[in-house]
Amino acid sequence: MSTSIIDGTVEHAVPGRSSRGGVTVFKSIRFQLDDGSSHTVVKSVVQRDVAAEFTPGSKARFYLFKAFDISGVHGVRTPDGRAIYAFPGNNQRIFLMAGIANLAWIAVRLATDGGIPILALALLILSVVGWTLMSKGRTEAKAQFDGDAGYSGTPAQAQTSPL
Repeated sequence: MSTSIIDGTVEHAVPGRSSRGGVTVFKSIRFQLDDGSSHTVVKSVVQRDVAAEFTPGSKARFYLFKAFDISGVHGVRTPDGRAIYAFPGNNQRIFLMAGIANLAWIAVRLATDGGIPILALALLILSVVGWTLMSKGRTEAKAQFDGDAGYSGTPAQAQTSPL
């Protein structure tokens, strides 16, 4: 998993699909960085509380993550002192449910046929790996956000990044 920080202003955000769980996948988010350059993030998964900060003109420090081929924004710290953290964990729950379902499939087939379906075993392994990587991603994202708690939004600090 990797994490990064963007200090800048939201220029444009194009929301995509949203789920009932409060997750929005932004098609793109364009930032005007504090150094004058611009940066665009595509296909970014964001929880509702953090997504509310993606209005044009919003200046903040944005915390990004990438875990198991899923990227997104997990936190925002504004110059006025607001700190919003919300890691989109729906995929972690999906991996958990898939693992439980495949474990049940294996148990039923063992009880009825005495065999283990190869597909169920492969999907169980994938579920365990996916859940583990997403869990690690959540932990690293939280550590990154908490480790930057001293950020105040002043120009001197906005130019430095702990990464």
